[in-house]
Amino acid sequence: MAHALIDTVAAFSERHALLNEEPVLVAVSGGVDSMTCLSVLRQLGVDVHAFHANYGLRKGAEKDEALVADWCAGQQPPVPLRTVSVDAKARAAARDESLQEAARRLRYDALADHAAEMKASAVATGHHRDDQAETLLLNLLRGSGPEGLAGMRPARPLQAAPSVSLVRPLLKVSRDDIEAYAEATDLPWRTDPTNRSLDYDRGVLRTEILPRLESHFEGATEILARSAGLMQEYVDQALRPALQQRMNRAYTDCDPGGALSVEALQEAPPVWRRRLLLEALRRTLPAAPYSRAVGEELEALVHAQVGARVELGSGTIWRERGRVRFVPHAAGPAPQSPTPVEWETPVSIPQGELWVEHCGERPASLDAGTARVVYADAGRLGTALTVRPWASGDRIQPLGLDGTKPVSDLLTDNRVPPHKRSRVSVLCSDARIAWVVGYRLDHRVRVRPDTDRVARLVLRPREKPSDN
Repeated sequence: MAHALIDTVAAFSERHALLNEEPVLVAVSGGVDSMTCLSVLRQLGVDVHAFHANYGLRKGAEKDEALVADWCAGQQPPVPLRTVSVDAKARAAARDESLQEAARRLRYDALADHAAEMKASAVATGHHRDDQAETLLLNLLRGSGPEGLAGMRPARPLQAAPSVSLVRPLLKVSRDDIEAYAEATDLPWRTDPTNRSLDYDRGVLRTEILPRLESHFEGATEILARSAGLMQEYVDQALRPALQQRMNRAYTDCDPGGALSVEALQEAPPVWRRRLLLEALRRTLPAAPYSRAVGEELEALVHAQVGARVELGSGTIWRERGRVRFVPHAAGPAPQSPTPVEWETPVSIPQGELWVEHCGERPASLDAGTARVVYADAGRLGTALTVRPWASGDRIQPLGLDGTKPVSDLLTDNRVPPHKRSRVSVLCSDARIAWVVGYRLDHRVRVRPDTDRVARLVLRPREKPSDN
């Protein structure tokens, strides 16, 4: 039995190129699945390192860690082991996650960090055929689309470290065969009672649903896992190529994020429209929720007014003129505090460099031919100048108009895309806006016939301006 399982894992790993590069970091909880994964890869001659995370969530966690450490130390040569302690309860409370989700994210983040540190090519887990059947059922009950019904893949990029592969060498092996291997080789392991707890959806499937299915439909677990494999083939060979063709026509990379053509989205059948929106979300905001509910929110933007948006924590999706724009929050500019502006001295702002200069003589024309250069009455500007980001509620009296106007409306009139508005600054004289930098001068600081000192206000962009 032990040799048969090793041969099955070897053939599966070779077919999917799971272990082509070494070393491989193995996530080891101390349970029979992960201990078997570590043992089998070592039997195959793979350069393995072990990794154990202690979440401190239950009694016995220290014994799990001790078992893994003793086994690794007792091998010849010893298996290198890294152990970490993480606070899943604190993360769950801080981010409104379930304990299981918090622990999973902490584990994968720590695995990614250690894999990068040791230059591992892959991180291996002990997921097996029964886990695959459970995953298919869970995703089916959650209303997942084709990718969800494809279950777990033999390999995928590790989200926190895309250059590292997350591999599952035991995915073709049943839980019964894994336990038989462990018993035949005297491999120690510990059982986590929460794995069969009815408090968790997977525990209900494992303890009640799948056994009932097996009692009525012989081989149900194997059949479900095989169905997931068939769906993976469909997704890889039919769905994804067709999706990529549509993305090539509709999607544009931006800095930052990306955008989808509204025209292409409106022309696409609803099922493809949602697929395009979710694929753009996956590319630009990989940490955002990926679900039908989110897809419906994004689809509503296609027919929404310009300026409508969806906030998803890791970024914002905006409805712009002619496109739906995906902007990661981390890519936005850092908040800018009010900064003093000295005459004849450049000040760095998100848009570029701001200069306030004295003109040696009155210019022949007050129209510089660009909104990035304007002329103002130096005396009315004064010396107490500051620059800051524009804010909701800011108003300006645009040059040539009698009344004031919200800066937000001015930016709308100038067709400033929502994702660029956070970069717009205002030059203030005392507490009053004198210039929406690069867009409009305030009428009250205009050059008059009796102006004796003229100031030139200049925005020097860091890069060529774009209409996007």
